[in-house]
Amino acid sequence: MKLNNKILFVLASTLALTGCNNLFSKHVKCDDESALSLVSQILNDDLVQSLDHELKALIKDGSIKDLDPAKLKLSAKNIQFSLLDSRTDFIDPNSPKTSCSLDLTATIPSDLVKKSDEARAKVNAVSVEEHANNLGVKYDNKKVHLTLEYVLQPTDKGDKVLAVLKNTSNMQTLLSETLTYAFLKPQIEKNQIKNMEASKAVTPRNNANNATYDAGSETIEAADEAEWAAQQATAAAEEGYYEE
Repeated sequence: MKLNNKILFVLASTLALTGCNNLFSKHVKCDDESALSLVSQILNDDLVQSLDHELKALIKDGSIKDLDPAKLKLSAKNIQFSLLDSRTDFIDPNSPKTSCSLDLTATIPSDLVKKSDEARAKVNAVSVEEHANNLGVKYDNKKVHLTLEYVLQPTDKGDKVLAVLKNTSNMQTLLSETLTYAFLKPQIEKNQIKNMEASKAVTPRNNANNATYDAGSETIEAADEAEWAAQQATAAAEEGYYEE
């Protein structure tokens, strides 16, 4: 199962601005409520799209015959994004773009991390924590921490704001694959049980075949011994005849 191949989604969207002041401002403030709401929406939408990509690959491979596909995308709702301490990094004097950053925390429920780790162990995949380390994602106590970089820009009419998230790819990979493994745990367990049952069914047949082979070998050996004994008896008789 390959879970690491990702489609890079365009993390951009628009949301209507609120408040009369925004309509006449060239730049959008980094802590604008509408802008932060949009950032949160993009984070959730991107996670859902990542899970949708995983789901299509699983369906194509026939990997989820016993599971409800809808549950994978719904699991995105279990991730809680917290946006704190937004700050302005750069206001472009030559355009309406404003570069911002904030402290982002994504919390994964403990039971999902547990299920994900158990599923990973069954297929010899690294744990959630090891996966985070491999991706260079700061992960601690079921939480992902990231200094999120984003750019805000109002439309020409000034009635909407455009937001672009710049550095969420690895975090979203960790989140989507953690949820995917947790989702797949029942299927992995069922597949292992089926494989064990199939293996047990094959063993008696092999034993029966071996028994038949052994019996056949013993018959052949007995026939060979009888033939050798007959040859010896014939030789002895001929020897006795010539001596007389």
